[in-house]
Amino acid sequence: MAYQIHLPVFDGPFDLLLHLIQKNEVDIYDIPIADITAQYMDYLAQMEALDLDIASEFLVMAATLLSIKARMLLPKPPPELLEEGEDYDPRLKLVQDLLEYKRIKEAAERLEEFFNDRRQKIARPNDISLYDGMFAEQNPLQGKTLADLTAAFVPVWQRAKEAERVHTIKRESVSIGMMTNRLLDKLRQKPEGVKFSALFDETAGRLQVIVGFMALLELVKVSAIKVRQEQPDDDIYIIPHDLRTAVLAE
Repeated sequence: MAYQIHLPVFDGPFDLLLHLIQKNEVDIYDIPIADITAQYMDYLAQMEALDLDIASEFLVMAATLLSIKARMLLPKPPPELLEEGEDYDPRLKLVQDLLEYKRIKEAAERLEEFFNDRRQKIARPNDISLYDGMFAEQNPLQGKTLADLTAAFVPVWQRAKEAERVHTIKRESVSIGMMTNRLLDKLRQKPEGVKFSALFDETAGRLQVIVGFMALLELVKVSAIKVRQEQPDDDIYIIPHDLRTAVLAE
């Protein structure tokens, strides 16, 4: 018998994140972003390996996690740039969104329990005489046939069909090795450095940007490049350091 893999189905990226946090038994207010990001990307890799469609919202969350992970590696802003009483934590917005999602999910579960409980009960029949005054004496549908109803339904159905639009999205074939080579080509052409904002073409899709950012982190990890920013809010420059070590990142 063939070996089969079954992945749990999640309603969205926040549902998956909440599952990972509960599975690892970590404090939602102090998320170990590196571990959670690695497990999140591993789940997406399994979906891709099984040839499952990955919704764009999952890819957006992947980019958000990578961005938070990168910001946590950078030094904290100096106190004079923070507002009074502000605690700089790149995870704060994500934690707030997760708590809001958790509250809504728990409320939905309670409503579902209430619905399941109520449908097991039969309500006492109403006294029809109480509603007699709410209806006209003459039935407005009297004399109408099934053919009349069908004729009224056809234009409504036609409008609904025309409103439906089916879009076929072509899956991008992108790998870390391919994006690494693209970044290296740009850096070899401009040894003085490249603006971070200029690393990706305007036509690059979300998947290219995410995988390209992962390739960039790998190049930083093996010391093939350096990241420089002179002043806060200045442009970030990517500068070649030792591109020979980039072989390890491919």
